[in-house]
Amino acid sequence: MAILTLVLGLLPNATVLATGMLVGALPAAVDEGIASTAGRHALVALGLVTAGFFASGLGLAFARLLCEVMNTRLMQVVSHTAGTAYLAPKNIAELESPEVAGDLDAIRDFERTGLYVQTAWALRILVSMRIAGIGAAAILVTFAWWAPVVLIAGWFVANRGASRWMERGFAATRTEGGGQLRRSEYLRGLATGPSAAKEVRVFGLSEWVVAEYTRTWLEAMSAIWRARRTNVRGIALGTTAVVGAYGVVFAALGWQASQGDLSVGALTVYGLAALGMGELGFLGEPQWRVGRAAALARQLLDLEKRLGVDDRASFYDRASFYDRASFYDRASFYDMAGVDGPAPRRDGDPPLRPSTAGGPADIRLEGVRFSYRGGSRPVLAGLDLHVPAGQSLAIVGLNGAGKTTLTKLICGLYAPDAGRVSVDGRDLRTFDPAELRTRLGVIFQSFIRYELSLRENVGFGSLDLLDKPHELESALRDAGGLDLLAELPAGWDTILARGYPDGVDLSGGQWQKVALARALAAIRGGAGLLILDEPTANLDVRAEAELFDRFLALTRDTTTILVSHRLSSVRHVDRIVVLDGGRVVEDGSHDELMATGETYATMFTLQAQRFDDEPKDREAAVEGTAHA
Repeated sequence: MAILTLVLGLLPNATVLATGMLVGALPAAVDEGIASTAGRHALVALGLVTAGFFASGLGLAFARLLCEVMNTRLMQVVSHTAGTAYLAPKNIAELESPEVAGDLDAIRDFERTGLYVQTAWALRILVSMRIAGIGAAAILVTFAWWAPVVLIAGWFVANRGASRWMERGFAATRTEGGGQLRRSEYLRGLATGPSAAKEVRVFGLSEWVVAEYTRTWLEAMSAIWRARRTNVRGIALGTTAVVGAYGVVFAALGWQASQGDLSVGALTVYGLAALGMGELGFLGEPQWRVGRAAALARQLLDLEKRLGVDDRASFYDRASFYDRASFYDRASFYDMAGVDGPAPRRDGDPPLRPSTAGGPADIRLEGVRFSYRGGSRPVLAGLDLHVPAGQSLAIVGLNGAGKTTLTKLICGLYAPDAGRVSVDGRDLRTFDPAELRTRLGVIFQSFIRYELSLRENVGFGSLDLLDKPHELESALRDAGGLDLLAELPAGWDTILARGYPDGVDLSGGQWQKVALARALAAIRGGAGLLILDEPTANLDVRAEAELFDRFLALTRDTTTILVSHRLSSVRHVDRIVVLDGGRVVEDGSHDELMATGETYATMFTLQAQRFDDEPKDREAAVEGTAHA
């Protein structure tokens, strides 16, 4: 591609020289005939001009083919680099910074608008045109040494102004206008995406969303326009410099031609060479696209540096999951294997056991302090907690007590500001991320509803089980969702989202069964610690309590941490801790904590009274209605 770019850059000037030769030979060829020496020179020059145009066309066609290959490669590198930078960090704190969000938005915008499709072609044009401009300067220097110097000086001033104009626009996009652009894109998603479609219509938000999108987009672009307007003087100065330089050079050419010092052919060559030096100036669209791609490259490298990516090449090499892609042939697993499905589990069956070594995890937090970025007070303030291997623990407390934050620290999603979190006696910071993930199974309250197949929604608990249908079916059965498998039109291959062929959206209760099956798959894959952070918040109290009780029975050989605001649902765990003020303020079994009469007992009693009063209130309401 580099060689072809060089050739395409030299061809225009070669064609200019051949054109000058043709113009110079034509008068004599017309007078003396085509068979004369001048006629032969004219034919040779015509042949060279024709060959130049033919070679240029052939080279451009071949260059387009190579650019398609390079565009694909660029798309791969951009996606790979961005993905590596985003997925490599051990915890998610870095991903929440505004700078990282701005860089990722710029990358998404680059991919969404398809700029990578034109980048290689724009770069080829830019380099070829610069080469052509340098070649034109070399031709013009034979007329007068100062002529190309004057034009280069003019174009240098113009280029400086144009470059600053572009850079200030890019910088404003990344900084001052970046936040508003992100907000406008979010609002655009509200208007066009299916997730908010119901509420936008029910609450009549259409006009507000459109108006707010317009306002925020214009506010963001105004910052960019202001940045560009600050360099209008530079643009005007550059334009004046270019016009003045060309005026001087063409005046000199015209003067010498009028004095008979330049032939018609020489005047043609020098005139075209002077015009060709315009390729050293601001080249508009190609230069803008290359500048935009260069700005993206700087953002990508800054993102890598900020997120601490050390070895880009090895990151995806560890993802052996992709080696199993051939497994997805959408055939029935049981038909392929030639075996019957697994026998249903019965009461009294042993609990789930990990398929790999590891056993239940031992968790310890010592003097842990943590504050979110920009937070005014610590969420956890010197917290100490030990969860012995195989114990079931419930974490309770008022809203904002730090329950979810604590589970995220245990998962390694955040690093403590002070103190130590250890798993099996090892500091969490010494774990390789892949090693730690195999020891953990977590279902958060806002668990992800993947728009993927049922198999993947369950198998993501442990990727090693994606090609083990017996294990997945057992996990789904233990979660109470086996009937779901029979109802789906394509079984395990059904996409759990509307908008896909045979896609099905599930109810809230069905999704919770799928999420719990994912957690059970994690145990079967070797996880020694299972965390449930209020994933059953949409269930009623009785259903949640029954589910937790069943879950504790199935996982009694696994360290289990349950987080719930409904205290009646977790009273059968081995141990309960109450968080308040960023510390553990109470610790014991349900009976022990009730006996103290303190925070837990008060909270439990209040909740119990509320649930006891609800049937009475409903009965009174019914009686009042009947009497009326």
